[in-house]
Amino acid sequence: MTTWDQIRRHFERDGVPFIERTGQVRALEVELRLPDGTLELQVAYDEENGVIRFVVPNMDLPRRLPRTRHEVRKALLMLNACFILGGFSEDPQGRIVFGVTVLIEGNELTYPAYRRLLNACAASVDRALPWLRQVSAGALSAEEAVGNILDISRRIEQRNHSPNEPELEPAAAAITEDEIEQFGRALMDGRLPPPQT
Repeated sequence: MTTWDQIRRHFERDGVPFIERTGQVRALEVELRLPDGTLELQVAYDEENGVIRFVVPNMDLPRRLPRTRHEVRKALLMLNACFILGGFSEDPQGRIVFGVTVLIEGNELTYPAYRRLLNACAASVDRALPWLRQVSAGALSAEEAVGNILDISRRIEQRNHSPNEPELEPAAAAITEDEIEQFGRALMDGRLPPPQT
C-alpha cells in the first residue's frame, strides 16, 4: 500500500520544494522546473476514495473566446482518446487540467514509479501546451493541434530507438510513448510495473 510519508520522502529525496496542505485530503503543491519554465503540480492523497492524484491544475492558456471554446474541448477529447495514462479535462471554472490517478491499495509507489509518473505528467503537458494555446487563440483547429502533438510524440519515439540520433534532453523526452502506454495499462490493472532499464 502506498503511504503519504512514502510520497513525501520521494520529493524530499529529489530536493523538490513543496508546500504541504492538510485537510480532508492531504496534498503537496510542487513546482517542477522545465526547460521553458515551471509547471505547477498538485499531488493529492485521497484516502476516502483510495487514490493518489497527480494533477497539473491550471494549464497556462490564453483566455478562450466563445468561438474557440468548443474547439479546445474537441482537442481535449481527441487527445484523451490517444492517452492511456492520464487525461485532460476542463474544471468548472474553465481551466484546463491534466491528471493521473493511481490506486493506493495494492500498489507500492516505488521511487522509479514515482519518477515515471512525474515524467509522464511533465511530458504530456509540455508536448500539448504550445498547440492547445494556438487552438485557444483560434490559430489552429483541434485536428491540426492533435496531429502536431502526436507527430512530436512519434518523432521522439523514433529518435529514442535510432542509434544514429544523438540522445535527447532528459526532461520531456525521457519517457517514450510505448512506456507511457505500458505503464498506463498496468495502472488500469491495479499494478505498477517495474522500471525499464
